Amino acid sequence: MTIPLMLGVAYALLAALLLNLNLNTSWRHEIKLAAIGLVTLLYFAAYQGTQELRGWAIAQTPPNPFKLHWAVVEEPDKAQKTDGAIYILAQALSEHGALMARPRLYQLPFSPELAEQIDEALKEVDNGKPLEANLSYKAANPDEDKKSQKRDGQKSRPDSEGDKDRLKLEFRELPAPSLPPKSAR
Repeated sequence: MTIPLMLGVAYALLAALLLNLNLNTSWRHEIKLAAIGLVTLLYFAAYQGTQELRGWAIAQTPPNPFKLHWAVVEEPDKAQKTDGAIYILAQALSEHGALMARPRLYQLPFSPELAEQIDEALKEVDNGKPLEANLSYKAANPDEDKKSQKRDGQKSRPDSEGDKDRLKLEFRELPAPSLPPKSAR
C-alpha cells in the first residue's frame, strides 16, 4: 500500500469518526467544535508534512557521494526578487560505487562558484561521462572575496560577509562497474 493511498484511507476514517461524534453523541457543542478544529488542523499539518511526496525538490544536501544525473541552475533575479537556486538530480552511491537508492531532486542555495562547477559537470554528463560528486564545505576567506569582487567589478554584499562556509562540489568520473566474466556455453 502506498503512502498517498494510506493517507487517503486515514482521512476517510477520521472524517467518518468525526461525523459519528457529531451526530450520535450528546456531548457539548464546544467539544464537537474543538474536534472539528483539530481535524482541520491535522489536514493542514499533514499537507505540509508530506511535501516530499509531491515530487518537489527537497532543501537538503544530497548524500555523499552521489551520482549526478542532471542539474538546473536558476540565477538570482532582482526583478522577481528571487534568491536563485541550484537543483540537482542525484542518486546515492555506496562506498564501492553501486547505486543505492532512487534518484532524488535536491535544492541547494545559489552561489556563483557552485553554479560554475555545475555547468562544467553538465558538459561532462552531456559527453556521456557518468560523474560521482562529493559535497563539502569550503571555508570562506574574506580577503580573497574582496580581491575577486574588485577584479570582477562587483560590489560586496553585506549578507555574504556573514557566510563562514560555502558549499563545494568535487566531481570525478565514475569507474566502469566490474562485471563477472561471461560464461561460455
